[in-house]
Amino acid sequence: MIQRLFAKNRLLLGLGAFALVGAVPFVSNQPVMAQFQEVKDAIVEAVLRPEVKLTLSAEKQFISRDANGQEKISWEALEGRVTVQPGDVLRYTVDGANSGDVEAKGLSITQPVPSETTYLLTSANTDGNAETVFSIDGGQSFVAEPMVEVTLPDGTVELQPAPAEMYTHIQWNFDENLASAQAVRASYNVKVK
Repeated sequence: MIQRLFAKNRLLLGLGAFALVGAVPFVSNQPVMAQFQEVKDAIVEAVLRPEVKLTLSAEKQFISRDANGQEKISWEALEGRVTVQPGDVLRYTVDGANSGDVEAKGLSITQPVPSETTYLLTSANTDGNAETVFSIDGGQSFVAEPMVEVTLPDGTVELQPAPAEMYTHIQWNFDENLASAQAVRASYNVKVK
């Protein structure tokens, strides 16, 4: 008895799906195959997505001298709760990887300059092809070289490069799409105030 009801419900479900497919051509002027292709593309797009995972790490700079008296710079990873002092230089690194099935188009990574630090000019870099831009207004706008209006002693106003203390965010806009299983890295240095 249960098998017969199950078979009957499956038949009704199959007839319902057939009736729906049969009604599709009357709903629009597109051929059925074109509609199926659009549905297929929508399903593929929903299932196959880029999945870019970002990881932030920090390191502290140490300066020592070798046997010849030459300055040597090394970096030590910061983990957990650490204490930093004014004047310490920190390097923040963002590692990104696309673990999705399709390429990530228009990848952009934005990082704030931590409060109580000052961005070290020209320290932002990446291992990929990316345009590096900066914000001095809390991340509202980004430009390659932030400028500010400065009033000179004679009263005239001119544009000058913004001081490092004004930088609030750094952004990397990657030119190339990030393929599946591809990785990128971007970093910048700050000084503790």
